[in-house]
Amino acid sequence: MEAHNVIYGTKVIVTDENVKTPLSSIPVKKGDEITIYKLDGMYCNGINKDGDTIYIAGWTEVEPC
Repeated sequence: MEAHNVIYGTKVIVTDENVKTPLSSIPVKKGDEITIYKLDGMYCNGINKDGDTIYIAGWTEVEPC
């Protein structure tokens, strides 16, 4: 499932090998558990397990936990 199709507040695991993030974002890797919030332009924002704000491309493949 692509990240932009995930319901607001859903915890997911990133399954994509090459996660695209903005230059100023914290890196996100395959296997990371994140909570998706909303689509903001071409990126979805959310938080990682440490509570840090992250951004991933809307087409990033994820799997709900």
